[in-house]
Amino acid sequence: MATNDRLTKAQRRDEARRKAAELRAKEERERRRNKIIGLSLLGVAIAVAIVGIGAAVKQNRDASKADSALPSQQLVADNKAKITVPAGSDIDLLGIPVSKQGTGTRAADGVVVDVYLDFICPWCGRFEQQQGPEIARLLDPKTGFDDVTVVYHMVANMDKASQGTNYSTRAANAATVVADKDPEHFVAFMTKLFATQPHENTPGHSDQRLAEIAQSVGVPKAVTDQFTATVQFGDKTVRTFVPWTAALTYRQIEHSTPRIVIDGTDWDGWTQESIYDAVQVARGVTPPDDQTPAEEPKE
Repeated sequence: MATNDRLTKAQRRDEARRKAAELRAKEERERRRNKIIGLSLLGVAIAVAIVGIGAAVKQNRDASKADSALPSQQLVADNKAKITVPAGSDIDLLGIPVSKQGTGTRAADGVVVDVYLDFICPWCGRFEQQQGPEIARLLDPKTGFDDVTVVYHMVANMDKASQGTNYSTRAANAATVVADKDPEHFVAFMTKLFATQPHENTPGHSDQRLAEIAQSVGVPKAVTDQFTATVQFGDKTVRTFVPWTAALTYRQIEHSTPRIVIDGTDWDGWTQESIYDAVQVARGVTPPDDQTPAEEPKE
């Protein structure tokens, strides 16, 4: 066989090109193999991360559902004495009283207006839109009355209308936390919850969004951080005011929302009349004839 010394210049050039091509081909094969290995390892890492994130999200979601689920009626009855009660209320009232003197206060005597609401109930949203300003008149230091107390009862009749997130209970618990820890902003927070009310049969607001809504009306972060705080109740770990919400819900279970009771009598005229006028009548005062009915809420 001819050696390199015997090759012509053209042959040596061709041989060098051949070896260079072989080297490039070998390097390309190695590059492709390394890329495939790298992508495979990356894919495994991503898959592991996705599984981990999914497990964490599921764990958080399951924990959220568990600690915001209403305990059974029997468990509530057996542990009534252990129910955490918000400031200004009591286990018999099972509501948040509001008077001219503020949240958590009651008029010494006079007319009591009980308002039962569920935060995902669309008709409750209409009630708040239509009668909320009228209730504000009742409680305003300038236009309200010293002998009127409005008691808000935040029930969770419609948890099943929030795709398993227990929105009614979570929102009621959050509002009760505000009433307990920051009563000055309770009515404003409740009003904002209805102004931003999620549609029925949706997941509702997340816990983070509930905190953001509360903070937007002035509730401190130290208070909103308590929205997901838990307590031991019987054999269950639940959010602080979930047993309170459960006790109220079970007491109200046979009634739909909104429900308005003025001095012990159900009042069904809210779609056409003003609750301000209805309370005046209950106080023994006849409203002027030129009072206009409450405006129908806009769709």
